[in-house]
Amino acid sequence: MANPALAHALAHALTAAAHGFRVIPLTRAKLPAVRSPHHHDPAPLPCHGECGRLGHGVHDASADPAAIRALFAAAPWATGYGIACGCAPYHLIGIDLDLRGVRPGEPGTPGVPQGPGGADDTDGRPERPERTGTAERAEGAERARTAEGAERSGTAMMTGPSGTTGAAGSPGASRKGGTNGLAALVRLAREHAFAIPRTVTVLTPSGGRHVWLCGPPGLAVPNSAGRLAPGIDIRGLGGYLVGPGSYASHGSYRLAPGSPAWAPAPVPSALLRLLTPPRPAPPRSYRPGPSFPEPRPAALEGLVRFVRASREGQRNDRLFWAACRAYETGAGPELAPALIEAALDTGLPPREARATVASAARSAARHLQPPDACA
Repeated sequence: MANPALAHALAHALTAAAHGFRVIPLTRAKLPAVRSPHHHDPAPLPCHGECGRLGHGVHDASADPAAIRALFAAAPWATGYGIACGCAPYHLIGIDLDLRGVRPGEPGTPGVPQGPGGADDTDGRPERPERTGTAERAEGAERARTAEGAERSGTAMMTGPSGTTGAAGSPGASRKGGTNGLAALVRLAREHAFAIPRTVTVLTPSGGRHVWLCGPPGLAVPNSAGRLAPGIDIRGLGGYLVGPGSYASHGSYRLAPGSPAWAPAPVPSALLRLLTPPRPAPPRSYRPGPSFPEPRPAALEGLVRFVRASREGQRNDRLFWAACRAYETGAGPELAPALIEAALDTGLPPREARATVASAARSAARHLQPPDACA
């Protein structure tokens, strides 16, 4: 059966490329759609496309229409597209704001009127209740009032109700307290004296936000999950953002109402300093004392809880997602045993759990290496 979303995704990907962005096709799971040509290799060597074949994740990203059509032709199951970050001319930086369990009227959510509702995490699978036509119309009216109020407050691109019911399923977030990445970003802006610019903002199916910013050339912003603040993930060099017009397993990605299209604003210098890892300290002239293991960050503990909360039918997907996030942050080798143990607690067979984590490690190694072509 033909994939009805393929032509839609390809058209949006070509539009993004026409504005200078480099793109790759994505599956419904938001992963690179072209399978690695090295997946049968007994011990895959690091390859960023030097072999001349497709299937190297973000290293395949291109703004050339012919190359993009070839990528989509090699992945007829694609339903979306990813936009490579860190590449010229924009050197794109993506700020992924998690708004799970946040009610529109909560303090710390600027520009949002009082009202019922909540938001899921940006990568979880929301569980939406059945809604009547009256509920749909009421939700539309609520969104319109929210957009108007946000525009008056100067945060139209950053706020608005998600219209979804809060659901579990996000690592690094408390089931009781929820996660408000937007409020965390506003708090950082206040503490470090920078203004959040009006810029391209993409609404995710689960109520989150992807905020696009331009970075300076010659400076690599690394990918991170929860390092800046709980509920804020960063996509930098070697990462990608799901482009507007993409379909995923839990809905579509679209531009926020009133958002500028394809014109990301420059990143504020104070925010850029927070996104850039600190320079290593000069070597000491004396012998350091004994080191002690640091406690595991809350975001990594959240990945384990995320896996342990899996239900039948989603255990493998959740384990793969959590393992990918762990390897993205460099904590994969440390966290893998805990993730496997959590998966075993849910009833996943040991062999399947170990294979899933190994697959996530290979995927992270392929897709998150800084692409030489983007330097």
